[in-house]
Amino acid sequence: MNNGTVMNWKNALGSLAVILCASTLLVYSIAARAQEDRVVAIINDYPIKESAIAAEIVKLPLGDQVSIRSDLDKFAESLIQEEVLFQSVLSTQFEDEDELRNEVKTLVVNHLINKYVTQKLIVPEAEVEQFYNENTSVIRGETVEVSHILTETRDECVALKERIDAGESFAELARQYSLHERTAQNDGKLGSMMDHDGPLGFERELFKIPHNKAHIFESEDGCHIMMVSDQNTPPLPPLENVYAGIENLLKRELEIEALQVLMERAHSAVTVIRP
Repeated sequence: MNNGTVMNWKNALGSLAVILCASTLLVYSIAARAQEDRVVAIINDYPIKESAIAAEIVKLPLGDQVSIRSDLDKFAESLIQEEVLFQSVLSTQFEDEDELRNEVKTLVVNHLINKYVTQKLIVPEAEVEQFYNENTSVIRGETVEVSHILTETRDECVALKERIDAGESFAELARQYSLHERTAQNDGKLGSMMDHDGPLGFERELFKIPHNKAHIFESEDGCHIMMVSDQNTPPLPPLENVYAGIENLLKRELEIEALQVLMERAHSAVTVIRP
């Protein structure tokens, strides 16, 4: 590197240092004035304060921040005029500005969802590990083979269960008495069920009952005589293999909760009429 090149680099670094110093002084100067947070204008009861002006300046490139130093009042006036233009549209509720309204609506909705929903979707590692330890049956894909007989009343269930316990064929009784036509034709065989909540409401309980023994459960459909004939228990995968899936599941639960809170707050501020 020759002496000329070295001098050019030194001059460039020196200029950058001057800009950084000037920018820093400008921000400090504005911040000092903004400590009192003086209101420079009020538009329709909305105050524009010096702290807001300082915040906008900090967002600008360093060179622009320095140039504003000699025209600070002009920059403040530009922010005032922006607010005037914005509120003029708000006051007419975007009359004759449907396209603009849709753009603003999209921007606002995305901002609110990002701030109050997306940014809250943080699942601690400990919660993922806890879910892994407490839901091993679901994670490994454990299933049971189930048969059932569906009746209208519990008394009918009890009577049929007594006959099964006495040695009569579950399959034969299912074909004769079950109201669930599809499974009745197949000896009451309902198929494989996983260890999670389902439409019957008692799916998880089926993993706790002894095999080849009739048990009574009730649902909205009626009374069920359930019998588990077999159980499939695959090996448990390592946590690192299922970590992402568990994390996404827990994030989904957080997302639903956060969205519900956001929408409840939104509905409290507006009136919805569905003719």
